[in-house]
Amino acid sequence: MGNTHELTRRAATPARHTKSLKRTLMYGAGTLSMLIISMVTSLSLWIALPWLFLDWSPTLVTSGSMQPLVAPGDVVMVHPVRTADLSPNTVVLFESPTRGRMLHRIVEQVSATTFRTQGDANPVPDSEILDADTVRGAAVLAVPWVGRPSLWLAQGRIPEVAATGVALLVILWLAPRSFDPAYDPWSSGRRVNPAEVLLGRSGGSPADRRGAAGRRLLPEALHGVVLDRLAVQTAAAQRRTVSLVEGLS
Repeated sequence: MGNTHELTRRAATPARHTKSLKRTLMYGAGTLSMLIISMVTSLSLWIALPWLFLDWSPTLVTSGSMQPLVAPGDVVMVHPVRTADLSPNTVVLFESPTRGRMLHRIVEQVSATTFRTQGDANPVPDSEILDADTVRGAAVLAVPWVGRPSLWLAQGRIPEVAATGVALLVILWLAPRSFDPAYDPWSSGRRVNPAEVLLGRSGGSPADRRGAAGRRLLPEALHGVVLDRLAVQTAAAQRRTVSLVEGLS
């Protein structure tokens, strides 16, 4: 017959290992989610800031005629341009009488106000001559990918839109795990009170924390006040726990 303590310890080891592995996976997924959120936010700012402050306008690319420069689902920022500034090799957004709004490159100047255009992926130039009056702007910036959900919605591709929505919800749910000590495999697993971050404390007794020389976000005058308030809250929580245990016993 084996030792009871030894059997208990051996039985608990796989459980601890499983919990540690789960914490590590959740932490990694949360970190990846935060990276995705940061990337999407950065790309969105490249659209929002020029739109708000530089009078640039966003346009969604819906065809592959300008690949590999831009692909369907990319967003291109265009700015107003004068006729005198139009020249070969300029990528312009214009209104075609037969095909609607287009984004093509000027390949030849026919006259002072007319031009010939061509898509980079097209083998031949456009059959229609571009008039300067139909030009809506010149392309100055391409932001990849961010317009794909809008393009899928316009094309009626509901499965892709639904999958994007589900992925967004999962990413938003996972992202907080990247800065939660309860999921950090290198931490103790204790959740941190947000006030502790302001106080710059990491552990120890209240007396040790009061005299700690950590980095603090709060002014020195408020440090003691917040620390005392935390002590009161901790004591109250302990009393509630004791009362609950006594009531259940």
